Amino acid sequence: VVDTKKITIALVGAGMFGGDVHLRAYADLQRAGLSPNLGRCGLDKWTRDLAGVEFDLVAVATRSEASVQKSAANFKEWTGHEPKAYHGQTPWEDVLRDFPDLDVMAVSTPDHLHTPVILAALENGTHVITEKPMCLNMQEADQIIEVANAKGLVVGVDMHKRYDPDHLRVRDDV
Repeated sequence: VVDTKKITIALVGAGMFGGDVHLRAYADLQRAGLSPNLGRCGLDKWTRDLAGVEFDLVAVATRSEASVQKSAANFKEWTGHEPKAYHGQTPWEDVLRDFPDLDVMAVSTPDHLHTPVILAALENGTHVITEKPMCLNMQEADQIIEVANAKGLVVGVDMHKRYDPDHLRVRDDV
């Protein structure tokens, strides 16, 4: 059983996928918590245990000021809560400075920026969920795995088509 807890998350990268798919998913989690969403991915057995877990998107970070302002405003419109907005060349560094106890860093940047964001989060002691690909080569993968293991942290790679109805149908037919 999980005690009542608030999971804090920051989204780095709010372009097409981050600003739409991630942001809307986090708005759903912010409004309803984890439990109503667990059945979608076959984890409904955890619904009761996780009912008390709250979700808080504390920050959105992008390279573009216009993009981050739009994302923060959209999130506020959907939830009544406005995450702190960061922009610049390495906005994740500012997020980690301001939220040293951040639970999860969500990475939805262009692929070539995944590794520096992931490594910064891990060095901070923060778990990571990243869009595919995790990184661009084996050396980066080895480095990420080494740091995550040393720190006892999770790096999850989102395979957003995993539960797509068409893909599930193919899986079930095979």
